[in-house]
Amino acid sequence: MTQRVVVDASAGIEIAGDTKTGRILRRLIPDGAQLFAPEHFYAECGAVLRKCGNGQLLTDTQLETSVERLLRLPLRRVQLRDLFRPAWEKRHNITFADALYVALAEQLDASLLTGDRKLAASPTMTVPVLFLSAT
Repeated sequence: MTQRVVVDASAGIEIAGDTKTGRILRRLIPDGAQLFAPEHFYAECGAVLRKCGNGQLLTDTQLETSVERLLRLPLRRVQLRDLFRPAWEKRHNITFADALYVALAEQLDASLLTGDRKLAASPTMTVPVLFLSAT
């Protein structure tokens, strides 16, 4: 069976920016894995890229390259409606946006790829996490 990996926005931004962390996170994805993300992934990534541009952390050329990389990620998008209830049930432990990724990973019996240290370390995490540890 093909492995499934849910990619959250923190990992997506790092991968799209081709940062050192992004290159390491990309290597954590098993060969041949199917990649998934809830539809709000793109809104979250767009917001971060906008901040990077407005804060002049990235040039217009770097931003455009990052957008192109992001849009080329072979992600299967999943609508939010069916994830809403299971994500809502996690609201006391993690943000709702993060809970949508976890709910999708649960639904797909998938791992979660994240660059978010706090999410990766959540004591209530219910799915395997692919994360760049501090070591």
